[in-house]
Amino acid sequence: MARPRKNADKAQNSLLTPDEVAEVPVEEQPYPLPEGWKWVRLGDALHLQAGKNISARDIHSEKTDEFPYPCFGGNGIRGYVSEYNREGNFPLIGRQGALCGNIKFASGKFYATEHAVAVSGKLPHEITWVSYCLRNMNLNQYATATAQPGLAVSTLNQLPFPYPPFGEQQRIVDRIESLFAKLDEAKAKAEAVLDGFEIRKAAILHKAFTGVVTAKWREEKGFSFDSWKKICLGKILKVSSGKGLTSKNMDNSGKIPVYGGNGITGYHNQSNVVKNTIVIGRVGYYCGSVHYIKKEAWVTDNALIVSFDRNKFESNFLFYLLLHTDLRQNDSSTAQPVISGSKIYPIEITITTNILEQQKIVRILDSLFAKEQQVKEAAETVLHQLKLMKKAILARAFRGELGTHGSARDTLQNNGSM
Repeated sequence: MARPRKNADKAQNSLLTPDEVAEVPVEEQPYPLPEGWKWVRLGDALHLQAGKNISARDIHSEKTDEFPYPCFGGNGIRGYVSEYNREGNFPLIGRQGALCGNIKFASGKFYATEHAVAVSGKLPHEITWVSYCLRNMNLNQYATATAQPGLAVSTLNQLPFPYPPFGEQQRIVDRIESLFAKLDEAKAKAEAVLDGFEIRKAAILHKAFTGVVTAKWREEKGFSFDSWKKICLGKILKVSSGKGLTSKNMDNSGKIPVYGGNGITGYHNQSNVVKNTIVIGRVGYYCGSVHYIKKEAWVTDNALIVSFDRNKFESNFLFYLLLHTDLRQNDSSTAQPVISGSKIYPIEITITTNILEQQKIVRILDSLFAKEQQVKEAAETVLHQLKLMKKAILARAFRGELGTHGSARDTLQNNGSM
Protein backbone atom coordinates (compact mmCIF):
# COMPACT_ATOMS: atom_id res chain seq x y z
CA MET A 1 0.00 0.00 0.00
CA ALA A 2 1.41 3.40 -0.99
CA ARG A 3 1.87 5.39 2.17
CA PRO A 4 1.66 9.20 2.23
CA ARG A 5 3.13 10.79 5.35
CA LYS A 6 0.48 13.50 5.52
CA ASN A 7 -3.26 13.68 5.20
CA ALA A 8 -3.81 16.44 2.66
CA ASP A 9 -7.39 16.90 3.83
CA LYS A 10 -6.48 18.76 6.99
CA ALA A 11 -3.51 20.80 8.22
CA GLN A 12 -1.75 19.14 11.11
CA ASN A 13 -1.63 22.29 13.22
CA SER A 14 -5.43 22.25 13.39
CA LEU A 15 -5.57 18.79 14.95
CA LEU A 16 -6.39 18.02 18.56
CA THR A 17 -3.86 16.64 21.02
CA PRO A 18 -4.49 13.31 22.79
CA ASP A 19 -4.91 15.16 26.10
CA GLU A 20 -7.94 16.97 24.64
CA VAL A 21 -9.76 13.67 23.95
CA ALA A 22 -11.52 11.65 26.65
CA GLU A 23 -10.35 8.12 27.33
CA VAL A 24 -12.80 5.23 26.94
CA PRO A 25 -13.91 3.91 30.36
CA VAL A 26 -11.82 0.97 31.53
CA GLU A 27 -14.78 -1.43 31.47
CA GLU A 28 -15.24 -0.76 27.73
CA GLN A 29 -11.57 -1.17 26.79
CA PRO A 30 -11.20 -4.40 24.74
CA TYR A 31 -7.63 -5.16 25.94
CA PRO A 32 -4.68 -3.47 27.69
CA LEU A 33 -2.52 -1.11 25.62
CA PRO A 34 1.20 -0.31 25.94
CA GLU A 35 2.39 2.72 27.85
CA GLY A 36 1.71 5.94 25.96
CA TRP A 37 -1.25 4.52 24.01
CA LYS A 38 -4.82 5.51 24.73
CA TRP A 39 -8.29 4.05 24.13
CA VAL A 40 -10.49 6.76 22.59
CA ARG A 41 -13.77 6.80 20.70
CA LEU A 42 -13.28 6.32 16.98
CA GLY A 43 -15.31 9.48 16.36
CA ASP A 44 -12.97 11.46 18.66
CA ALA A 45 -9.85 10.26 16.80
CA LEU A 46 -11.22 10.35 13.26
CA HIS A 47 -13.69 12.34 11.20
CA LEU A 48 -16.09 10.10 9.22
CA GLN A 49 -18.13 11.63 6.43
CA ALA A 50 -20.24 9.83 3.84
CA GLY A 51 -20.06 11.08 0.26
CA LYS A 52 -22.92 12.27 -1.90
CA ASN A 53 -25.31 10.49 -4.22
CA ILE A 54 -24.63 10.60 -7.94
CA SER A 55 -26.85 9.30 -10.73
CA ALA A 56 -25.74 6.05 -12.37
CA ARG A 57 -26.07 7.71 -15.78
CA ASP A 58 -23.31 10.14 -14.78
CA ILE A 59 -20.86 7.31 -14.02
CA HIS A 60 -18.88 5.98 -16.99
CA SER A 61 -17.02 2.68 -17.16
CA GLU A 62 -13.87 4.10 -18.79
CA LYS A 63 -11.60 6.96 -17.76
CA THR A 64 -11.54 9.75 -20.37
CA ASP A 65 -10.59 13.41 -20.57
CA GLU A 66 -14.24 14.26 -19.96
CA PHE A 67 -14.61 11.78 -17.07
CA PRO A 68 -11.20 11.73 -15.36
CA TYR A 69 -12.12 11.21 -11.70
CA PRO A 70 -12.61 7.78 -10.09
CA CYS A 71 -15.97 7.35 -8.39
CA PHE A 72 -15.91 5.24 -5.20
CA GLY A 73 -18.95 3.38 -3.93
CA GLY A 74 -19.31 0.93 -1.09
CA ASN A 75 -16.84 -1.59 -2.51
CA GLY A 76 -14.29 0.37 -4.48
CA ILE A 77 -14.31 2.15 -7.82
CA ARG A 78 -17.67 2.14 -9.63
CA GLY A 79 -16.43 4.05 -12.66
CA TYR A 80 -15.38 7.57 -13.63
CA VAL A 81 -17.11 10.94 -13.39
CA SER A 82 -16.65 14.54 -14.51
CA GLU A 83 -16.40 16.10 -11.03
CA TYR A 84 -14.80 15.33 -7.68
CA ASN A 85 -15.83 15.97 -4.08
CA ARG A 86 -12.65 14.86 -2.28
CA GLU A 87 -8.99 15.66 -2.75
CA GLY A 88 -6.20 14.12 -0.72
CA ASN A 89 -5.41 10.74 0.80
CA PHE A 90 -8.33 8.97 2.43
CA PRO A 91 -9.22 5.53 3.76
CA LEU A 92 -12.78 4.78 2.63
CA ILE A 93 -15.22 2.64 4.59
CA GLY A 94 -17.88 0.81 2.59
CA ARG A 95 -21.19 1.74 4.19
CA GLN A 96 -23.79 -0.36 2.36
CA GLY A 97 -24.29 -3.95 1.20
CA ALA A 98 -22.99 -7.38 2.15
CA LEU A 99 -19.39 -6.16 2.05
CA CYS A 100 -19.97 -3.05 4.13
CA GLY A 101 -17.09 -2.30 6.46
CA ASN A 102 -14.45 -3.08 3.83
CA ILE A 103 -11.58 -0.58 3.62
CA LYS A 104 -10.32 0.95 0.37
CA PHE A 105 -7.81 3.74 -0.12
CA ALA A 106 -8.23 6.75 -2.41
CA SER A 107 -5.65 9.38 -3.36
CA GLY A 108 -5.81 12.60 -5.35
CA LYS A 109 -9.08 13.91 -6.71
CA PHE A 110 -12.03 11.51 -6.60
CA TYR A 111 -15.77 11.32 -6.01
CA ALA A 112 -17.13 9.51 -2.94
CA THR A 113 -20.75 8.40 -3.15
CA GLU A 114 -23.12 8.15 -0.20
CA HIS A 115 -22.06 4.50 0.18
CA ALA A 116 -18.42 5.41 0.87
CA VAL A 117 -17.33 7.04 4.14
CA ALA A 118 -14.20 9.19 3.81
CA VAL A 119 -11.92 9.07 6.85
CA SER A 120 -9.70 11.94 7.99
CA GLY A 121 -8.01 12.64 11.32
CA LYS A 122 -8.88 14.73 14.33
CA LEU A 123 -5.76 13.56 16.19
CA PRO A 124 -2.22 13.43 14.68
CA HIS A 125 -2.26 10.40 12.42
CA GLU A 126 -0.29 8.42 9.87
CA ILE A 127 -2.95 7.86 7.22
CA THR A 128 -1.81 4.35 6.23
CA TRP A 129 -1.77 3.37 9.90
CA VAL A 130 -5.43 4.49 10.06
CA SER A 131 -6.25 2.22 7.10
CA TYR A 132 -4.60 -0.79 8.69
CA CYS A 133 -6.25 -0.13 12.04
CA LEU A 134 -9.71 0.10 10.46
CA ARG A 135 -9.11 -3.16 8.59
CA ASN A 136 -8.15 -4.85 11.82
CA MET A 137 -11.39 -3.71 13.49
CA ASN A 138 -13.55 -5.88 11.17
CA LEU A 139 -16.23 -3.20 10.89
CA ASN A 140 -18.62 -5.50 9.03
CA GLN A 141 -19.56 -7.08 12.37
CA TYR A 142 -21.36 -3.85 13.32
CA ALA A 143 -23.65 -3.88 10.26
CA THR A 144 -27.41 -3.92 10.65
CA ALA A 145 -28.88 -7.40 10.16
CA THR A 146 -31.30 -6.59 7.36
CA ALA A 147 -31.85 -7.58 3.74
CA GLN A 148 -29.48 -4.76 2.79
CA PRO A 149 -26.81 -4.58 5.52
CA GLY A 150 -25.50 -1.13 6.35
CA LEU A 151 -23.19 0.72 8.74
CA ALA A 152 -24.31 3.80 10.62
CA VAL A 153 -21.63 6.46 11.11
CA SER A 154 -23.13 7.15 14.53
CA THR A 155 -22.42 3.52 15.50
CA LEU A 156 -18.85 3.65 14.19
CA ASN A 157 -18.13 6.87 16.07
CA GLN A 158 -18.74 5.15 19.42
CA LEU A 159 -16.34 2.22 18.85
CA PRO A 160 -13.21 1.99 21.04
CA PHE A 161 -10.13 2.95 19.00
CA PRO A 162 -6.52 2.15 20.06
CA TYR A 163 -4.51 5.34 19.61
CA PRO A 164 -0.68 5.25 19.83
CA PRO A 165 1.65 8.28 19.52
CA PHE A 166 2.31 9.45 15.98
CA GLY A 167 5.91 8.21 15.91
CA GLU A 168 4.68 4.81 17.00
CA GLN A 169 2.13 4.83 14.18
CA GLN A 170 4.94 5.36 11.67
CA ARG A 171 7.00 2.51 13.11
CA ILE A 172 3.96 0.21 13.10
CA VAL A 173 3.33 0.91 9.41
CA ASP A 174 7.00 0.31 8.55
CA ARG A 175 6.93 -3.00 10.40
CA ILE A 176 3.62 -4.13 8.91
CA GLU A 177 4.70 -3.34 5.37
CA SER A 178 8.04 -5.09 5.85
CA LEU A 179 6.26 -8.24 7.00
CA PHE A 180 3.52 -7.95 4.37
CA ALA A 181 6.11 -7.60 1.59
CA LYS A 182 7.54 -11.02 2.46
CA LEU A 183 4.07 -12.55 2.62
CA ASP A 184 3.13 -10.97 -0.71
CA GLU A 185 6.12 -12.65 -2.37
CA ALA A 186 4.83 -16.02 -1.20
CA LYS A 187 1.31 -15.05 -2.26
CA ALA A 188 2.45 -14.20 -5.79
CA LYS A 189 4.08 -17.61 -6.14
CA ALA A 190 0.98 -19.45 -4.89
CA GLU A 191 -1.28 -17.43 -7.19
CA ALA A 192 0.99 -18.24 -10.13
CA VAL A 193 0.49 -21.94 -9.39
CA LEU A 194 -3.30 -21.49 -9.35
CA ASP A 195 -3.27 -19.32 -12.48
CA GLY A 196 -1.38 -22.03 -14.32
CA PHE A 197 -3.71 -24.84 -13.22
CA GLU A 198 -6.18 -24.57 -16.10
CA ILE A 199 -3.35 -24.04 -18.60
CA ARG A 200 -1.58 -27.18 -17.43
CA LYS A 201 -4.87 -29.08 -17.42
CA ALA A 202 -5.61 -28.04 -21.02
CA ALA A 203 -2.09 -29.01 -22.12
CA ILE A 204 -2.43 -32.47 -20.54
CA LEU A 205 -5.79 -33.05 -22.25
CA HIS A 206 -4.39 -31.89 -25.58
CA LYS A 207 -1.59 -34.45 -25.37
CA ALA A 208 -4.08 -37.14 -24.37
CA PHE A 209 -6.41 -36.54 -27.32
CA THR A 210 -3.69 -36.25 -29.92
CA GLY A 211 -2.30 -39.65 -28.91
CA VAL A 212 0.91 -38.27 -27.44
CA VAL A 213 0.57 -39.64 -23.88
CA THR A 214 0.02 -43.19 -25.16
CA ALA A 215 2.55 -43.16 -28.02
CA LYS A 216 5.10 -45.26 -26.10
CA TRP A 217 2.36 -47.56 -24.80
CA ARG A 218 1.09 -48.22 -28.36
CA GLU A 219 4.62 -49.05 -29.47
CA GLU A 220 5.10 -51.47 -26.59
CA LYS A 221 1.72 -53.14 -27.22
CA GLY A 222 2.10 -53.24 -30.99
CA PHE A 223 -0.91 -50.97 -31.66
CA SER A 224 -0.91 -48.48 -34.51
CA PHE A 225 -2.28 -44.94 -34.60
CA ASP A 226 -4.92 -46.11 -37.11
CA SER A 227 -7.47 -46.53 -34.30
CA TRP A 228 -7.60 -42.73 -33.97
CA LYS A 229 -10.42 -41.22 -36.04
CA LYS A 230 -11.78 -37.74 -36.61
CA ILE A 231 -15.57 -37.92 -36.35
CA CYS A 232 -18.53 -35.85 -35.18
CA LEU A 233 -19.73 -36.14 -31.60
CA GLY A 234 -23.18 -37.14 -32.85
CA LYS A 235 -21.67 -40.41 -34.11
CA ILE A 236 -20.69 -41.57 -30.64
CA LEU A 237 -23.19 -40.00 -28.20
CA LYS A 238 -26.67 -38.61 -27.75
CA VAL A 239 -27.95 -36.08 -25.23
CA SER A 240 -31.30 -35.57 -23.57
CA SER A 241 -32.52 -32.97 -21.12
CA GLY A 242 -32.95 -33.80 -17.46
CA LYS A 243 -36.22 -33.20 -15.64
CA GLY A 244 -36.88 -30.12 -13.54
CA LEU A 245 -37.92 -30.22 -9.92
CA THR A 246 -40.12 -27.60 -8.31
CA SER A 247 -39.62 -26.57 -4.69
CA LYS A 248 -42.86 -28.46 -4.01
CA ASN A 249 -41.41 -31.69 -5.41
CA MET A 250 -37.91 -31.31 -3.96
CA ASP A 251 -37.24 -33.39 -0.88
CA ASN A 252 -33.99 -32.17 0.71
CA SER A 253 -34.27 -34.85 3.38
CA GLY A 254 -33.28 -37.41 0.74
CA LYS A 255 -29.72 -38.61 0.13
CA ILE A 256 -29.74 -38.58 -3.68
CA PRO A 257 -27.91 -35.53 -5.10
CA VAL A 258 -29.67 -33.22 -7.54
CA TYR A 259 -27.46 -31.94 -10.38
CA GLY A 260 -28.08 -28.72 -12.26
CA GLY A 261 -25.83 -27.06 -14.82
CA ASN A 262 -22.94 -26.65 -12.39
CA GLY A 263 -22.99 -29.60 -10.06
CA ILE A 264 -25.04 -30.43 -6.98
CA THR A 265 -27.87 -28.02 -6.18
CA GLY A 266 -29.64 -30.02 -3.47
CA TYR A 267 -30.86 -33.51 -2.55
CA HIS A 268 -33.87 -35.64 -3.36
CA ASN A 269 -35.32 -39.06 -2.58
CA GLN A 270 -35.47 -40.28 -6.21
CA SER A 271 -33.04 -40.58 -9.12
CA ASN A 272 -33.37 -40.34 -12.90
CA VAL A 273 -29.82 -41.39 -13.93
CA VAL A 274 -27.62 -44.35 -13.03
CA LYS A 275 -24.07 -44.16 -11.69
CA ASN A 276 -21.13 -43.17 -13.95
CA THR A 277 -23.24 -40.70 -15.92
CA ILE A 278 -21.90 -37.65 -17.77
CA VAL A 279 -23.93 -34.41 -17.72
CA ILE A 280 -23.40 -31.12 -19.52
CA GLY A 281 -24.58 -27.69 -18.39
CA ARG A 282 -27.34 -26.71 -20.84
CA VAL A 283 -28.12 -23.06 -20.26
CA GLY A 284 -26.77 -19.88 -18.69
CA TYR A 285 -23.34 -19.05 -17.28
CA TYR A 286 -22.33 -22.72 -16.84
CA CYS A 287 -23.55 -23.74 -20.28
CA GLY A 288 -21.09 -26.31 -21.67
CA SER A 289 -19.58 -27.30 -18.30
CA VAL A 290 -19.07 -31.07 -17.94
CA HIS A 291 -19.60 -33.20 -14.82
CA TYR A 292 -19.12 -36.87 -14.02
CA ILE A 293 -21.67 -38.41 -11.65
CA LYS A 294 -20.29 -41.48 -9.92
CA LYS A 295 -23.52 -42.48 -8.17
CA GLU A 296 -27.20 -42.40 -9.05
CA ALA A 297 -28.64 -38.89 -9.05
CA TRP A 298 -31.42 -36.64 -10.24
CA VAL A 299 -30.48 -34.37 -13.17
CA THR A 300 -32.60 -31.26 -13.75
CA ASP A 301 -33.53 -29.64 -17.04
CA ASN A 302 -30.61 -27.22 -16.63
CA ALA A 303 -28.34 -30.05 -17.76
CA LEU A 304 -28.06 -32.51 -20.63
CA ILE A 305 -27.65 -36.23 -19.92
CA VAL A 306 -25.09 -37.98 -22.14
CA SER A 307 -25.83 -41.51 -23.40
CA PHE A 308 -23.44 -43.71 -25.42
CA ASP A 309 -22.50 -47.31 -26.17
CA ARG A 310 -20.70 -48.43 -23.03
CA ASN A 311 -19.34 -51.50 -24.84
CA LYS A 312 -17.38 -49.24 -27.19
CA PHE A 313 -16.44 -46.32 -25.02
CA GLU A 314 -15.03 -45.96 -21.53
CA SER A 315 -17.25 -43.50 -19.63
CA ASN A 316 -14.33 -41.67 -17.97
CA PHE A 317 -12.62 -41.43 -21.36
CA LEU A 318 -15.64 -39.65 -22.84
CA PHE A 319 -15.81 -37.40 -19.81
CA TYR A 320 -12.22 -36.27 -20.35
CA LEU A 321 -12.88 -35.92 -24.09
CA LEU A 322 -15.83 -33.60 -23.44
CA LEU A 323 -13.76 -31.59 -20.93
CA HIS A 324 -11.25 -31.09 -23.73
CA THR A 325 -13.91 -30.05 -26.25
CA ASP A 326 -15.40 -26.57 -26.66
CA LEU A 327 -19.06 -27.55 -26.50
CA ARG A 328 -20.24 -23.97 -27.05
CA GLN A 329 -18.49 -23.43 -30.36
CA ASN A 330 -21.76 -23.66 -32.32
CA ASP A 331 -23.78 -21.54 -29.91
CA SER A 332 -24.64 -18.11 -31.31
CA SER A 333 -26.95 -17.14 -28.44
CA THR A 334 -26.53 -13.61 -27.14
CA ALA A 335 -28.62 -12.84 -24.06
CA GLN A 336 -28.79 -16.38 -22.67
CA PRO A 337 -26.25 -19.03 -23.78
CA VAL A 338 -27.88 -22.38 -24.49
CA ILE A 339 -26.73 -25.61 -26.11
CA SER A 340 -28.58 -28.66 -27.38
CA GLY A 341 -27.94 -31.86 -29.26
CA SER A 342 -28.28 -30.09 -32.61
CA LYS A 343 -25.39 -27.77 -31.63
CA ILE A 344 -23.21 -30.47 -30.09
CA TYR A 345 -23.56 -33.28 -32.61
CA PRO A 346 -21.73 -31.57 -35.54
CA ILE A 347 -18.63 -30.84 -33.43
CA GLU A 348 -15.61 -32.75 -34.77
CA ILE A 349 -13.40 -34.58 -32.30
CA THR A 350 -10.43 -36.97 -32.56
CA ILE A 351 -10.90 -40.22 -30.70
CA THR A 352 -9.39 -43.68 -30.43
CA THR A 353 -11.78 -46.58 -30.91
CA ASN A 354 -9.35 -48.92 -29.13
CA ILE A 355 -11.00 -49.35 -25.72
CA LEU A 356 -7.73 -50.63 -24.20
CA GLU A 357 -6.08 -47.35 -25.19
CA GLN A 358 -9.06 -45.44 -23.82
CA GLN A 359 -8.58 -47.20 -20.48
CA LYS A 360 -4.84 -46.44 -20.54
CA ILE A 361 -5.53 -42.75 -21.23
CA VAL A 362 -7.98 -42.65 -18.31
CA ARG A 363 -5.38 -44.16 -15.96
CA ILE A 364 -2.76 -41.63 -17.07
CA LEU A 365 -5.12 -38.67 -16.78
CA ASP A 366 -6.46 -39.81 -13.42
CA SER A 367 -2.89 -39.96 -12.09
CA LEU A 368 -1.78 -36.63 -13.58
CA PHE A 369 -4.90 -34.76 -12.49
CA ALA A 370 -4.69 -36.22 -8.97
CA LYS A 371 -1.19 -34.75 -8.69
CA GLU A 372 -2.33 -31.44 -10.18
CA GLN A 373 -5.21 -31.32 -7.71
CA GLN A 374 -2.81 -31.85 -4.83
CA VAL A 375 -0.66 -28.97 -6.08
CA LYS A 376 -3.73 -26.76 -6.46
CA GLU A 377 -5.02 -27.57 -2.98
CA ALA A 378 -1.57 -26.93 -1.51
CA ALA A 379 -1.47 -23.51 -3.18
CA GLU A 380 -4.97 -22.71 -1.92
CA THR A 381 -3.91 -23.74 1.59
CA VAL A 382 -0.89 -21.45 1.38
CA LEU A 383 -3.08 -18.52 0.30
CA HIS A 384 -5.48 -19.16 3.16
CA GLN A 385 -2.62 -19.37 5.66
CA LEU A 386 -1.08 -16.15 4.32
CA LYS A 387 -4.41 -14.39 4.76
CA LEU A 388 -4.59 -15.59 8.37
CA MET A 389 -1.01 -14.51 8.96
CA LYS A 390 -1.80 -10.97 7.77
CA LYS A 391 -4.76 -10.84 10.13
CA ALA A 392 -2.53 -12.05 12.97
CA ILE A 393 0.09 -9.40 12.17
CA LEU A 394 -2.54 -6.65 12.23
CA ALA A 395 -3.99 -7.95 15.49
CA ARG A 396 -0.55 -7.89 17.11
CA ALA A 397 0.27 -4.49 15.63
CA PHE A 398 -2.69 -2.83 17.32
CA ARG A 399 -1.90 -4.42 20.65
CA GLY A 400 1.62 -3.00 20.49
CA GLU A 401 3.17 -6.46 20.08
CA LEU A 402 5.37 -5.97 17.00
CA GLY A 403 8.36 -4.61 18.89
CA THR A 404 7.80 -1.03 17.73
CA HIS A 405 7.05 0.61 21.10
CA GLY A 406 9.20 3.73 21.63
CA SER A 407 10.52 5.38 24.80
CA ALA A 408 8.41 7.67 26.99
CA ARG A 409 10.36 10.69 25.71
CA ASP A 410 9.78 9.60 22.13
CA THR A 411 6.11 9.13 22.96
CA LEU A 412 5.75 12.70 24.22
CA GLN A 413 7.62 14.15 21.24
CA ASN A 414 5.61 12.22 18.66
CA ASN A 415 2.20 13.02 20.10
CA GLY A 416 2.36 16.58 18.85
CA SER A 417 4.30 16.32 15.59
CA MET A 418 3.73 15.08 12.06
